Amino acid sequence: MNATSEYRKGFDLLYECLKQLFAKWSDKAELIVFGSSEPENPPDFGLPVHYLGHLHDDVSLALLYSAADVMVVPSLQEAFGQTASESLACGTPVVMFGATGLLDIVDHQINGYLAKPYDTSDLAAGINWILSDENRHKELCIKAREKAVVCFDIEKVAKQYAELYGGVSG
Repeated sequence: MNATSEYRKGFDLLYECLKQLFAKWSDKAELIVFGSSEPENPPDFGLPVHYLGHLHDDVSLALLYSAADVMVVPSLQEAFGQTASESLACGTPVVMFGATGLLDIVDHQINGYLAKPYDTSDLAAGINWILSDENRHKELCIKAREKAVVCFDIEKVAKQYAELYGGVSG
C-alpha cells in the first residue's frame, strides 16, 4: 500500500536502482507498479511505467505476478513481505534488500537475489543477474514456486499455528 509515497517501501531506492540499469534494459523492459496510483509528479524511469493502483482480487494479483520476469521489493522495512511470498508462489523470482522480515522469504541466488541492505547498485546487479541469463531465470522461477509450496502453503502454515498455540496436532 502507498508504494510510491510511503518512505519505508523504498520507491526512491527503486528509482536510483533503475537509473543504473537504464542503458542495458530501457528498450527491453517495462516497470509495473501496484499498490499505488501514479504520483502527481512521477519520476522519469527512462522506460515505460504502468501504475496499476490497488489490486483487490487474487486473480488479478496472480496474473500480474505470473506475467512479470522479476519482482523487485526495495523496502526498507517489512515485517514479513507478503508481496514477495506471493510472487514466489506465482513462480516469479524476487530481488530485494537482504534485511528485515524479507530474509525469511528469498534464498539468495536460489529463488531470487538478496542485495546488500539499501545498496541500490547491488539491487540493480540482482535484477541484471536474474534477467541476463534465460536458463538461470527458468531455474529461479522453478525454485521460487517450490519455496512457496514448501514454506508458505496455507494448510502447512495453519497446522504450524495450531501446533504453536496448542491446538490440533498432527
